[in-house]
Amino acid sequence: MSRRITHRATWDAPAEEVYAELVDADHLRERLAELGGNDPALLEHAVDDSGARLRLRHSVPVEFLPSVVRRFTGDDLVLDRHETWTPRSGGGYDGTFEVTVRGLPGTMSGTQRLSDNGGGAVTEVDGQATVSVPMVGGKIEGVVVEQVGNLLDAEDAFTRRRLARG
Repeated sequence: MSRRITHRATWDAPAEEVYAELVDADHLRERLAELGGNDPALLEHAVDDSGARLRLRHSVPVEFLPSVVRRFTGDDLVLDRHETWTPRSGGGYDGTFEVTVRGLPGTMSGTQRLSDNGGGAVTEVDGQATVSVPMVGGKIEGVVVEQVGNLLDAEDAFTRRRLARG
């Protein structure tokens, strides 16, 4: 069983400017410090003309988790996230993401796309969360998808503030 993850955000800046912010090491460290939970980390940061490879660690504090999830994690929900971005011919960027959830037999993976849209840009995330636990896997997938959606919303708000500062 799997649960779909979708997320869309619009930006008042062109895709190239949004991309530069999303892959900037200082931006990522500040975002993790503000939103990454306990012990966040930027584990890999490789950006060049061919694109970007990023590995980050986030966590959701145990007090925000339902008991069905705490039973497996015992503590915070720790998300290890790997992202890639590649420039697209003609403008914009395509990417992938993979997330493993420590303590749970589950993963999330999918695609991400950043494109110019009128005078701004749009990001679109499409993927799946899968938790292979009999009887309660679907419930846990729902919690994970909800938490990831909340995290992506918070990350977008953080990025908007940074872009507004110039």
